[in-house]
Amino acid sequence: MRRRLKLAAAVVGVVVLAASAGFASNPFTDVSAGRYYTNAVAWAFSNGVTTGTSATTFSPEQNVTRGQNVTFAYRYDQNVVQPALSDIDGQLNAVDEQLDAVDDRFDGLDTLDELSCAASQVAINDGGWRCANPVLQPTFRGPIDQTLVAAGNVGFDPSIAIGDDGNPIIAHTDAGGGLDLFVCADATCTSGTNRTIVEGANVGSYPSVAIGNDGIPVISYYDGMFGELKVFVCGDATCTSGANRTLSADGFAGWYTSIAIGANGNPVIGHYNTSFDDLDLYVCANATCTSGTNRVLVEGGDVGKYPSVVIGDDGNPVISHYDETNDDLEVYVCDDAACTSGTNRVLVEDERVGQFTSAAIGIDGNPVISHFNDTFGDLELYRCNDPACISGTNQILETADRVGYQQSMVIGANGNPMISHQDLTHADVELYVCDDPACSNGRNYVLPTGGAIGYEPTLAVGADGSPIISYRDDTIDNLKLYVGPATTYTIVFE
Repeated sequence: MRRRLKLAAAVVGVVVLAASAGFASNPFTDVSAGRYYTNAVAWAFSNGVTTGTSATTFSPEQNVTRGQNVTFAYRYDQNVVQPALSDIDGQLNAVDEQLDAVDDRFDGLDTLDELSCAASQVAINDGGWRCANPVLQPTFRGPIDQTLVAAGNVGFDPSIAIGDDGNPIIAHTDAGGGLDLFVCADATCTSGTNRTIVEGANVGSYPSVAIGNDGIPVISYYDGMFGELKVFVCGDATCTSGANRTLSADGFAGWYTSIAIGANGNPVIGHYNTSFDDLDLYVCANATCTSGTNRVLVEGGDVGKYPSVVIGDDGNPVISHYDETNDDLEVYVCDDAACTSGTNRVLVEDERVGQFTSAAIGIDGNPVISHFNDTFGDLELYRCNDPACISGTNQILETADRVGYQQSMVIGANGNPMISHQDLTHADVELYVCDDPACSNGRNYVLPTGGAIGYEPTLAVGADGSPIISYRDDTIDNLKLYVGPATTYTIVFE
C-alpha cells in the first residue's frame, strides 16, 4: 500500500516543482523584467531546459518548432523531473522506515496498510482512508454571442487580438469614419470600453491590431482623408492614451493594412498602394514606430490586394496577397527581418483565386494561407511544403453556396487551423475547424444566423483555446463578438 502512497506523493511533488524551484538571474537581453513570461524563461534557463537562441537572446515572440518542443520536454525530464523523483523517493523510503518502526510497536493500528487498491486507484483520506478512482470532470461553457457597441453604424473592418491579460481588444471603424478600439474587461468580453482614438471623417479605414512585446496595442490603418498609411501606438495596455503617426504618404498608401510584430519587437505592416497598384511593406525601426522604411515588394500590374503578414520561424516576414491582374494567389517571402530582399511566388492560378487572404505559420514552421475562390465561391487553403513556400498544395475546404468571403485564419491551441468566414448566400458568420494540422479533414459550423448579420468576421484564439470572432451585424449596424464554447477540467475522486 505504501507504494501507492509513494507514487501519489511523487506525482504531487513533480507538479509543484515549477512553483517551488528557484532560478538565477535572466541572461537574455530581449526578455525584459515584468513580462508575463520573464520568471518562466529564467526558471527554464536555470534548470537547463533551454539555452536560448543565442548566448544573449531568447526570442520570446518566436514560434516554437516541433524539434524545439521535443528538446524542451526531454531536458525537463532529465534535468528536473528525474532528479526530483529520485529525491522524493529517498525521502519516502525514510518515511517507510519510520512507519515500519511504528508498525512494530502498534501492530494492527495502521489502517492505511489494510487497504488493497487497484493499480488505477489512489489512497485518499476524506473522513477515513479509502481507495478512490481519480476522474477528470469536465465543466462546459456554452457559446456567447453579444453586442459590444450598439451606437449604430459601427464595427466596419474589425480586427481582433488577445492582450497579455487574456482579454480581447477589437479595432474597428465607426460611423463617422474614425478609428475606434474596444477593450474588453474580461476574457469573454462580458463588459468593456469603446474608445475613439482617432476622430474625423474617413480617417480610420482598414485597421489591423497587434500586441507589442511590451503588452501595448499597436494599430495600423488607412487615413482616407489624406491617402496615408498611419499607425496608432497606445500608451498603455488599455489604450487610455497614445501617439498617432504617419508612416507613408507615397500616393494613396495604406489600403488593406495587416500588422505583425517582428522577432525584434518592431512592427511590420503590409499594405496596398492604390496609386501604383503595388504590394508594400512598412518596416518600423523600433517598437513604437517613430521611424522606419517603406519598401515596394511587388509591382507591375495590379498586385498586393488583401495582404496578410506573419512572421516565420526564422524571424522573416511572409506576406500573402492577391494579384488582380492575373487573378492569382501569391506570397512574398522576405530574405531577412527587414525585408531588404525576397521572392514573390505564384501559388494558385487559372481562376479568380486568392481574394481576402489570411496567412499563419503552421506548427511545422511552414506558411498556410486561406483564401476565397471567386469563380466557384469556395473557401480554400494553400499549405506550403517548406518555410519559403517553394511548393505546396491547394485544397477546397467548403463549397456549399458562396462561402469563404472576408476570412480570417489562426492556428488553434491544438496546432490545427481555424478559419472564420462569411457565407455570402445567407450572410452568416461561419467557422471552419480543421481536424489536423494539414487540414486533411474538418468541419464547417454556422454561427450567428438571422439574415445579413455576419459581415467581416475576424478571428483570434482565447486564453482558454476557444475561438473568438468579432464581426459586424449589418442588420442593426452593431459591433458584435462571438466566443466559442470551452471545456475546463478538474480532478475528482470517485
